[in-house]
Amino acid sequence: MSKKKTSIRVISSSIHKDFAVFSKSMVNDYHLTKEQVNKIMHVDGELVKRTTTAIVNETGKTKYQSDTISLLIKDKSNPKAIISTINSDKVYLSNQKISLSDEALLYLIHLAGHPKNVFLYILYYLLNEETLEFRTDSLVQHYYMDFCKVTGYKASSSTAMKDAIKKLGEMRLIINVARNRYMMNPIVLGFKNNVVRNSAFTLYAEKLSDKNKNIEEYLLPQINLIKK
Repeated sequence: MSKKKTSIRVISSSIHKDFAVFSKSMVNDYHLTKEQVNKIMHVDGELVKRTTTAIVNETGKTKYQSDTISLLIKDKSNPKAIISTINSDKVYLSNQKISLSDEALLYLIHLAGHPKNVFLYILYYLLNEETLEFRTDSLVQHYYMDFCKVTGYKASSSTAMKDAIKKLGEMRLIINVARNRYMMNPIVLGFKNNVVRNSAFTLYAEKLSDKNKNIEEYLLPQINLIKK
């Protein structure tokens, strides 16, 4: 007895699969990293320093969770329709849920190539929404090269991300706060409420003040710098 052929076909894309693999590696290898933590303890009446290893989540989330999406299917009995089903597939796409402000358009319209790609890469994969910070060490640069491969964008050299970070800094989209660590200008971000927004701007202003930088000049869009 022959099996009845189904009239339904799942519509899939190889790029989605590649993204799933890339994003999963970001979850497993980048976001959960090991950090040395020093603790002072009392042992036999003396103070002793003990070093332990803690797991740190770079995005500030308790868990950079996976998600599920409904599968797209095409039914031969209705060839013009493409619908989603209750069946789903697990994905590891970014769950940052970051929105952009109106001012962001002033910057994005002048961004191209790697600076634009690195900016998006930071938003989707690196940025800690509470501290506005992200890191740019060799591991992050390695993943950026993988990000370019997955998206089909040609990375000219291993210094592509470093050069883009320099450009974003010149445009004052970001500021350097420590070795291989930067802070995003909150003027380009959208926030879920004014409490979170005010906290982010205060945090950024404090950091600018600590670095003896003019708050208005480094916070607000400077068209003459953006257009360079």
